[in-house]
Amino acid sequence: MRRVAYFLHKSSSGRLIAKVLAHKPPRIGIKIYDSRGKLVGRIIDVIGPVSSPYIVIKPLNHPELKPYDELFIR
Repeated sequence: MRRVAYFLHKSSSGRLIAKVLAHKPPRIGIKIYDSRGKLVGRIIDVIGPVSSPYIVIKPLNHPELKPYDELFIR
């Protein structure tokens, strides 16, 4: 698994917002996992400035994430 972002907060619409760590954000539709390998959801959007992007994740269940928890892709 490759670390790609860290969780920041949950939006009012229930989406998860995460800060991208890499220079190039992962593609829309990619599955995101937590540090235990548990599926969190799928990326549905990339927002923010090109130099410092954020990803919007549609959760597939009710993930137990705390701010700054690392997120991964396979």
